[in-house]
Amino acid sequence: MADEENRVYIEAIKMVVGNLQYRNMSIKETFINTVKQLEEYYIMSDKIKYLDVALLYIQVYLEMGFSYEDGRSIFDKIIQELGITKESVFLERKYRQKSIKLNRAQVRSMIGRWPASPHQEMKIDEVVSDIIAKVKESANGIYYYKSVVTNDIYELVINDGGKLFHDIKRRIFYTFE
Repeated sequence: MADEENRVYIEAIKMVVGNLQYRNMSIKETFINTVKQLEEYYIMSDKIKYLDVALLYIQVYLEMGFSYEDGRSIFDKIIQELGITKESVFLERKYRQKSIKLNRAQVRSMIGRWPASPHQEMKIDEVVSDIIAKVKESANGIYYYKSVVTNDIYELVINDGGKLFHDIKRRIFYTFE
């Protein structure tokens, strides 16, 4: 598949799978199980397209900040079946997990420009403090932070499946150490 076409599929998968968090389902487990299921379809049908799609899911999994190591056994099988190398498809630098330490500087680094405004519900220091407190307390829920000046929207999702911070505009996902 062409890179542009792949990018469309990748973004579509992100949107669909990203909704799992609203049902308190583990995105990470769903990705790994989906890749396993696609491999089973390939084995039953001998249609290589199932492995091509599995490769897209692996790529999205990495772009969302999850570690290759957690799915290594199944991911390596898909890559081997396709007769390619991991390095030829996934540049480690590009998909390195964005794991953030839970301190003020690191949490602040996830958030873009946050200009002061009388219309802003929370100041940047309050946003950072709120995120840290909710993550420390494991306060289950979905929380949104919006800059009224830049229109940047951030989503913090905390549930039994984990803790995930999503910069919606830049399509960047973060996890916490």
